[in-house]
Amino acid sequence: MIRVVVADDEFFARKVLVKMLGQLSDELVIAGEAETGLGVLEIMEKEQVDIVITDIRMPDMDGLALAKEVRSRFPDTCVIIESGYADFEYATTAIRYGVKDYLTKPVKSEELDKAIRRVQAEKRKERQQIERKIEERKIQYMDFARLLESGELGERVLGEAYREMEKGSWMMAVSQNSEKKLGEEKITEVLDILGRGSDRNSTGLKVYYFYPKEEFILVFSVPNGDVGAAEKELKRRFIQCGAKAGVNLHAGLSLIHEPMERVEKEAAAAYREAVYAINQRLLQPGKQVYRYEAEVNVVQLFSQSEERELERCLTENRTEDAVAIGSSFFKHCAENCEVGIYSLFTSLIKIINVVNRVYGMRREVDGSEAADKGSYLLFSFKTDLYAFRSLEELKEYTLQLLRDVSDEESQKSSIIDDLLRYLERNYQYNITVNELAAHKYFVNPSYLSRLFKAETGKTFSRYLIELRMKKAAGLLSESGLKISDVAMCVGYNDVSYFIQTFKKYYEMTPEQYKNKLSGE
Repeated sequence: MIRVVVADDEFFARKVLVKMLGQLSDELVIAGEAETGLGVLEIMEKEQVDIVITDIRMPDMDGLALAKEVRSRFPDTCVIIESGYADFEYATTAIRYGVKDYLTKPVKSEELDKAIRRVQAEKRKERQQIERKIEERKIQYMDFARLLESGELGERVLGEAYREMEKGSWMMAVSQNSEKKLGEEKITEVLDILGRGSDRNSTGLKVYYFYPKEEFILVFSVPNGDVGAAEKELKRRFIQCGAKAGVNLHAGLSLIHEPMERVEKEAAAAYREAVYAINQRLLQPGKQVYRYEAEVNVVQLFSQSEERELERCLTENRTEDAVAIGSSFFKHCAENCEVGIYSLFTSLIKIINVVNRVYGMRREVDGSEAADKGSYLLFSFKTDLYAFRSLEELKEYTLQLLRDVSDEESQKSSIIDDLLRYLERNYQYNITVNELAAHKYFVNPSYLSRLFKAETGKTFSRYLIELRMKKAAGLLSESGLKISDVAMCVGYNDVSYFIQTFKKYYEMTPEQYKNKLSGE
């Protein structure tokens, strides 16, 4: 329904216009009548109004002044002006104030009908643009890896990309900004450059952005299996992003994939390959595009003697000596040109295993819990390295683990700061304090719980719930996501449980929260 306010200080002229509108369409509803501009504004304070049709000459506020006020206070409302004068100056001023049409009295039914239709068409176009933006936002707040596993939702969001994958040979690229986190304007600008290149039709390129890992996902066809041409085109677009947007991108490139019946599984495999490829930035930071290659030659970067010495240092609480060994390892990685990402990965696992063993021995000694049988690896998959943008960042994280395994209480102060950063990045996943204590920070779970509450004033579970609810509120206010999609984005597979939790925290349901924000 289109809600209209009619304003004219002449009673019969106003009634004629109201009658004419009633005869034009059943979709037009008269939301109010007014003799003055102030009267129109009073109606608009109380009622939703889509169109104001006003005479240009009225007491207290003429039509142009009213149009200016409406544009300022109610930007979603359209104004149509009628006048007994075909005055060009009035018309040009009206356009400047956002007036959608300028009709000369006596208004003819067909002219009024055309004006209303033009406004309806413009509103329809605006609504479609808003819906497209909402759909884009919905996509961006989802975790791409989880999206590929979600079946129907994945098809709904990535349907265009899936159809491209079904046509012929294709590749996937995972791209991130090399320097800093991007703001929304820059993200939009980069998406525009990547997605609207001159060769879009020939490459069938589909581009997405996902906030959880701050990644651009590109899916494109590879005619004749020409990987070199695909890489060249990708670099060309990255150069444009640097020149036009000041954003320096690098990317990991998957292998070529052929059409298959289960596209989502193939897409998940391509994503893992692209992530593994981009991990090479840790060792070769100067490149723009990294191709996936299965590493054959594994270089031993951490010897058995170094492993034994690291264990002695940690066992004897010689923290600085342990850190020195870790630093030497990363220096060797940076200086050795033969090092591949798998070599780094396997050597890093050795260091984590040492930390695990030392922690396990301490748990046996203090009797807090039985030591784990077997070793739990901090990095279960090569893709876990994806969380780090540089070798220096990975180095600092690993050295902090070595410091934190020490018994010295002074070394524990950094744990909570790191944990809070971890929760900010991973709140949507199933996280427990027991798992974090045992497999990430290598401390007693009860100790980590006490430390967390002492530092934050809240229990771990309460903090995580509050963080998720705040993130959910942000999504409800900004993204236009459905309640079920918001629930998934913040880590709840059970929508009913999410609604119940949200209501406990905000004392209203997510739907009521959305309505409150929109003023309904």
